[in-house]
Amino acid sequence: MKVRAALCCLVVSVLLLSGCGGDDGGDPDADPTTGEVDAAAFDPPMRFDTSAGVALPAEASAGKISLGGNNFLALPVALAGTKAFVASVDRLQIIDTRSGEQFPDITPDSGTAMDPTSAIFVGDNPIQAPITVQLDGTDLVVVPFVVYGEAEGTEPAHQILELVAVDAASGERAFNVPVELPNLEGTAEYEFAEALGESGGVVVVDVDQKYTVMVDLDARAPAWEEAFMAEAVVGDTVVGKPLDAAGSLNVDGLRDGLAVADGAPTWEGEDFGLRELYAAGPKFVAAAGPDSADAGGLLWIDAASGAVAGQEAGNWVGYECAFDHAETVVCFNQSNRWTGAWDAETGERLWELADSDERSGVVFTAAWHGAVYGIGPVVLDARTGADAETEPGTAPHVVNEYIGIGEKESGGVAAYPSIE
Repeated sequence: MKVRAALCCLVVSVLLLSGCGGDDGGDPDADPTTGEVDAAAFDPPMRFDTSAGVALPAEASAGKISLGGNNFLALPVALAGTKAFVASVDRLQIIDTRSGEQFPDITPDSGTAMDPTSAIFVGDNPIQAPITVQLDGTDLVVVPFVVYGEAEGTEPAHQILELVAVDAASGERAFNVPVELPNLEGTAEYEFAEALGESGGVVVVDVDQKYTVMVDLDARAPAWEEAFMAEAVVGDTVVGKPLDAAGSLNVDGLRDGLAVADGAPTWEGEDFGLRELYAAGPKFVAAAGPDSADAGGLLWIDAASGAVAGQEAGNWVGYECAFDHAETVVCFNQSNRWTGAWDAETGERLWELADSDERSGVVFTAAWHGAVYGIGPVVLDARTGADAETEPGTAPHVVNEYIGIGEKESGGVAAYPSIE
């Protein structure tokens, strides 16, 4: 099973989409009369006050960060204003990162939630961060759950995808959209779901990498659904692997591009080989994998057409990519401390950093609005790779203008306020 890195807003995320809530609208914690938020904002933040951290629940990091702290997956946490939204298999926890106040949990109400499991080792927890969207001027945090419906007579209980939308300002449920899931012949039950992205008010939900459901938030109903393994959402296109009726891959390397609005194919059958796909800004999908004589190991794919717009030779197995929600795509490899950056509009490589006699490589944790954060801790300039801040206080895994979520010495993670 592949677990996506969703960085900042999804490391990797969603790192990357999910932690960047409120980019396109008003701040969900703003005073409705003045528009002001009672917290310092820095865009991007360079330093964090580690003496004023608010601990987040264990679910924020369980099964995501190794004991040594140098091996991790994207946290199942989104930031909207100064609130942290922590997703798990059976609930959404909401924490005010200024006071530590915890709002009432949001739980699915269309059926019985999956049982929570104890996540000990990195990779045990497949839950990804919620995403933030704006609907009719309201900031919403959207999180999917897989639940069991009620059995009727001799008919067994069906599983249901329940997409829950939460008002980011109040922390209260806005609405939910239940969608009954089909039984795929010859496959196990669904275990989890991930909201990959949104376009035109339609949210793309990957269900256990076996099925894709598009949920129209305005209509509060499914727009379309298909046996399709969605991997990345870029613009109004979702890219992924076609599946057969039993939810099995037809050919591992083949990908299709489908319109988010209605599922119509925009391109089909492009062979990108055994590569992992990552949303890489407003135009590209990055495909990282083994070297290939005909296409190189790292591909830059035009999401709208499926055409390969650029390539990088070499073995890119173990590399991941994330968009900083500004101008830059950052790719990285945690195990060898390599980091590099590309222009999100042109696909041109900007810089790379690895261990050398001149500089030390960093273990990437997040990228946001022109800043690259890494274990050290250190902050790099996303456009040049130069050191931008050498004493940031923490290396945040999720970040916005108010908060950085970084590790605690005692284990787990905390929300640290950004400071000058």
